[in-house]
Amino acid sequence: MKILVLHGSMFGHTEVLGNAIAEGAKQVEGVKVIFKSVDETEPDELKDAIGIIWGSSGIFGEPSPKMATFLSKLGQLWFTGALQGKVGGVFATASTQHGGVENVCKALQTPMQHHGMIIVSNTGPINAERSQYGNPYGATAVIPVETSKEAPMNKPNDSEMQIAREYGKLVAETAKKLHS
Repeated sequence: MKILVLHGSMFGHTEVLGNAIAEGAKQVEGVKVIFKSVDETEPDELKDAIGIIWGSSGIFGEPSPKMATFLSKLGQLWFTGALQGKVGGVFATASTQHGGVENVCKALQTPMQHHGMIIVSNTGPINAERSQYGNPYGATAVIPVETSKEAPMNKPNDSEMQIAREYGKLVAETAKKLHS
């Protein structure tokens, strides 16, 4: 049972969040997780997965050009219905609090709906971390832009990473249940 975790990361921030999602999915027994960039992914690779979680950095509240290019290559899969019934999830990053991570998540869900996929909401127990950092549409992180090119890369905070791990596990568990 294969779960694909795909990222369209522009500067590495989204890749870090996606790695946490992959870590969570790997906690599910019997699931093989493949984590990679959309730049390295051919559309036909999605056919063999029972679950697909894709994520993107946000550009003015929309998925990055890298992710948009990848999604534009999925037309043949749509035409043949190859992704119908697969389980899906999404994740997004932005550099500011109002950078549109919720909008990016919803935009990433739209192709899943066109493909007939089953989208898993990122819900969980309401606690202080989930109230501040959670997002029902997917896993998200707000990561400030580095102060200079020489500065170390900023990363999601511990709460964002934990929620991402929990979400990856939830999507993988749901996919396994539906495809066992």
